[in-house]
Amino acid sequence: MQPVSARGIALATALLAASLAPATAARDGLEHNNVPARLEMSFDGPTLVTPAGMALYVHSNENSRSEKFVWQCTRNPPATLDDNVSGLGVRPQIGFRLVKSCVQKFPPYLADANAGPVGDFSIVRRPEGTRQWAYQGFPLYMSLKDRRPGDRNGAFGGGLGGGRAGAFRLAWKAMDMPIGFKFMRREEGLVLATGAAGERLLYTPRGGNRVQLVAVGGEPFQAVVAPAIARVSGEWSIVDAGAGQKQYAYRGRPLYLAPAGTSEQAVDDTGGWELVVVQKGPGRPDAIGKRLTLLGEVYTNRAGLTLYNYVCNAGSGAGLPARFIPVSCDDAGDPAIFLAPVCGDGKECARRWHPYFAPANAKPEGEFSIVDITYPMFTDAKGPLYPADAPRVRVWAYRSKPLFTYYEDEKPGDMWGNNVGGLWGSSFTAVEVPGRSAVSFEF
Repeated sequence: MQPVSARGIALATALLAASLAPATAARDGLEHNNVPARLEMSFDGPTLVTPAGMALYVHSNENSRSEKFVWQCTRNPPATLDDNVSGLGVRPQIGFRLVKSCVQKFPPYLADANAGPVGDFSIVRRPEGTRQWAYQGFPLYMSLKDRRPGDRNGAFGGGLGGGRAGAFRLAWKAMDMPIGFKFMRREEGLVLATGAAGERLLYTPRGGNRVQLVAVGGEPFQAVVAPAIARVSGEWSIVDAGAGQKQYAYRGRPLYLAPAGTSEQAVDDTGGWELVVVQKGPGRPDAIGKRLTLLGEVYTNRAGLTLYNYVCNAGSGAGLPARFIPVSCDDAGDPAIFLAPVCGDGKECARRWHPYFAPANAKPEGEFSIVDITYPMFTDAKGPLYPADAPRVRVWAYRSKPLFTYYEDEKPGDMWGNNVGGLWGSSFTAVEVPGRSAVSFEF
């Protein structure tokens, strides 16, 4: 084992804090047969799912254990706005006749009449009188965007997603892991990173080797030192790092930090290190490529052109009443009026935004599925998006959201369509490959 320098010890200790004791997993009763949910480990993290395998979600501002608890997700759609920016005052929400409510987008996960609390699962009474399951005080929901077990589309691709404050996120379960570590979702899958003193990826010698001398630019990798008081369990362990020091290991593989400021490409070029992958990523079909741009890595079609999603957020304008939260408006049946200002009528939108067609023999893979949509996306600006009675085409989708290319993108790397729109929370955005800005899970 490579000796650990004093500088390395100081660095690792600062990153992981002096009190690196194991985090205690909540006694949530998941081992009982009568619980309403079970744990499922995936590349989206340790998430809770129903017994049938459907993903569960929570709203980050809904904690029934808080004295200031207020229901955020209700049956009331955002029908009006206090438009103080334009000076119009209170006015109807654009497209309000077709705007869905929060509970239509995120149906509450309801408890049976004879169900009772168990472990960290409790039951809260909704404003309309129904009984809803909650986990650690947070009411549980499902997502309209999830069609089958394994889907976790409700917290991605805009709308109420992404795990941001004031948004819906997947219902994560705290894991028994040392303080100062976190999971990070990347294209490779779910990987380990530090969570203290800045977010940094963790590496282990490639091929399971215990001794690793491969450096970057003459700087050695630093062992992640475990303090004498550290205690671990499960898949975590502590191994001998040499020089009288102990080192954290995951699944028996020692953990290291790359020299500060080292790029991921530089680490890859050494050929001696690999990320610590907790759960392997799902892969992607041959029809989907990726390319490095100024925005970061984005997904592309076979020709290398940037792929985009249409993102819509009803009620996201200035002056939104406090009792409402924005709801996504990019699903079939939502108001087309949000899209019209982005590109004009249905024919003009179809001219500018081209669905990425999927051939008859194409098969979904990983986060990429195949969906049927109308093209053009709407025929009447006052009517619904993707009307049910219009001709349909078969297209690629990411996290259930159809993929498009933009008419002004002429060569690989062009991104003229990114953030086109923006009016009333409606725009097209490039689909980014999960990377350093990916969703992270820290407990």
